[in-house]
Amino acid sequence: MKMYIGIDVAKDTLAVALPQTATSWKVRSIANAPDAIRKLIKELPDQAQVVLEATGSYSVLLTYLLCQAQVVVSVINPKQSHHFAQLQLAVTKTDESDAVLLARYGQLVQPPHYTMESDVLLRLKQKRTLLRHYKKQQRSLANLQHAFSPLPVQDAQVGSSLQQVLSHFQTAITEVTSELEQLTKQHFPDQLRRLTSIQGISTTIATALIEVTSGFAQFHSAKALAKYIGVVPVIYQSGKSQVTKGICKTGDPHLRGMLYMASWSAIRYNKPCQELYQRLKAAGKAPKVALIAVVNKLLRQAFAVVKFDQDFDPNYQPVLRPLPCFLT
Repeated sequence: MKMYIGIDVAKDTLAVALPQTATSWKVRSIANAPDAIRKLIKELPDQAQVVLEATGSYSVLLTYLLCQAQVVVSVINPKQSHHFAQLQLAVTKTDESDAVLLARYGQLVQPPHYTMESDVLLRLKQKRTLLRHYKKQQRSLANLQHAFSPLPVQDAQVGSSLQQVLSHFQTAITEVTSELEQLTKQHFPDQLRRLTSIQGISTTIATALIEVTSGFAQFHSAKALAKYIGVVPVIYQSGKSQVTKGICKTGDPHLRGMLYMASWSAIRYNKPCQELYQRLKAAGKAPKVALIAVVNKLLRQAFAVVKFDQDFDPNYQPVLRPLPCFLT
């Protein structure tokens, strides 16, 4: 019989809820460290399924060691556990109560199993995160340099120091970008080539798509991919009223921003995207709404070229296949 074990992850500790009966759990706290986690794994029953929240880098070590030991793991979105707590009318929030809540969630919902990303994807993720922070710091210092420029009295040492740090960041950004592209070319050459065959998708965006989607392995449809990245419309419907309130914005905001910028290039050079944009503009849609539709089109194109192993064809026409006729 499956035994659901909830683990609430913090920076330094893990609250583990082990089932005693069908409705009771024993909760204990262990260190969020390799030795303590390996000891816990040895104590888990054979039919254990661990349920935990995705909490960034704090949960990666636990998830990695559990998957290495071939323990069944479910990693859920914190929003899922939050709404589940509201459904249970929970009034107490502690690490111990959260661990029990995750175990109960596993019992009632039976969440899908999680597959750990490969070591290559984990390295890609780290490099892309580092690159994003380097660029953020570079922009901040460039803005500071610009703010100092109109001052009537300027400190030469401050200006020299800022310029040196900016040059250092530019060198680091160039190096990490090169490493990121080389690692992607080495391990995902076909996907990178097919994605960059789409007008509007650069090597940088293609690399980000491969890293965020784990090489497109987690998605069965382009719609699921668009929802994961956060560019599908949010629709509220009740009775006769129906309102669209922007997009869901559930995924990586940095990638979403890059795709939005890519849509400007796509409406100039990508024939299907250009036709879609012009059709929506002629129908009276706002430019931003039309560009978001182009982003969705780009994602559908990216999904198709990877899943069907074909380079992008701007003149491709979908083939309508008849439904199978079942004999009785």
